[in-house]
Amino acid sequence: MKLSPSLALRQQTRLKLGQELQRAIGFMALDNLELARRLEEAAAENPWLSLQLPPALDRGSLEDAAAAEGPSLIAHVLAALPGLVSGAADRRIAFALVEELDASGFLARPLDEVAQRCGLPLARVETVLAQLQRIEPRGLFARSLAECLMLQLPEEEARQGAMRRLLAALPALARGGPAAVARDSGLEEAEVAALLARLRELNPRPAAGFSTGVTRVRVADLVFSEADGGWRAELNPETTPGARLADPGGAAVPRGSALTRARGEARNLIAALERRNASLLALGQVLAREQAGFLCRGEIGQRVLTMRAVAAELGLHESTVGRMVNSGAAATPAGTLPLRRFFCRAVRRAEEGSPPAASAPALIARIGQIIAEEPPEAPLSDAQISERLTAEGRAVSRRVTAKLRARAGFGNRTARRQRPEGYR
Repeated sequence: MKLSPSLALRQQTRLKLGQELQRAIGFMALDNLELARRLEEAAAENPWLSLQLPPALDRGSLEDAAAAEGPSLIAHVLAALPGLVSGAADRRIAFALVEELDASGFLARPLDEVAQRCGLPLARVETVLAQLQRIEPRGLFARSLAECLMLQLPEEEARQGAMRRLLAALPALARGGPAAVARDSGLEEAEVAALLARLRELNPRPAAGFSTGVTRVRVADLVFSEADGGWRAELNPETTPGARLADPGGAAVPRGSALTRARGEARNLIAALERRNASLLALGQVLAREQAGFLCRGEIGQRVLTMRAVAAELGLHESTVGRMVNSGAAATPAGTLPLRRFFCRAVRRAEEGSPPAASAPALIARIGQIIAEEPPEAPLSDAQISERLTAEGRAVSRRVTAKLRARAGFGNRTARRQRPEGYR
């Protein structure tokens, strides 16, 4: 047998991403604010590219967001969260509270609305809030200026009757000055002056040293609104940037020149932007149809929906849908929510002939409602809760019910039972 070199021709089929498709996929991993920044950078180098930035993303706001200094408030809170709140169920509540922080570090939404969104009793949310309020700097997660200042006072000073009365009457300060505070609190004006001097040493804006860039970055890429008995999704006109081909002027552009190549780059970028926006809108339309119950009633109306199923319907790869979901957010009646909140898996695998499997968020919210309505002296067992869910068409075993109840932060039947008054 003799070995010798030889030449052979062979045809081979290979998939290759074009430049336009590569750029479109990259754009899908950006929210509208980051996308506008990228487009601005490209337009600064390409005379053929003309941008249309909506008012919410004008040049000033982009520069302000890029120049934000200091650590992020949200990053600071999330880093401290493990030492403040233990347990997965409590952290789910904590994340909902973190989402409501405003630029001053106060809660922007009433606590009862947060509890309703989570499908949990108000007392449970108040317990988690008290844990979060131990964070440094003190005063974060306050619901009012008076609470913010009280959180910063030493415990023995905050317990003093005069200080508590002054803080309760603090809203009168804006109306009529120290005299109005003295009148509403029943304290002497000299005592009020001394206590107000003490409060001026505290920080009424505990988040002032942090960057609010994360809050600005989280803009709504989609808007969900009710229409004709259903829900409609559209690109957010206040944040979606646009681009068109401009004419830099001058004489005719010679073929093969740098300007010709720049014009081709601009056309590819505009096509990639249009592809990204079309894919995002198609994703929003699927979410508006499949999660109408979630948009109307919150987590209790959430259906099972996976990114794999959405990708199959849109004709996209699952990783492409994942990029849009991870970076995108939507304006809903419950506020601006990340797109990831619209996706959830079933608590069990659906079987042929059985009713559709319910989503974990919907079951947790319903379990919270059932427990909130039960008589305190005779709480329901996990088996009884499971039977009630099954009767409603949500077939869940006792074991799964117990797991979901624990995840929601509720104790078992024995822990929830309250002894009747006078019982010894």
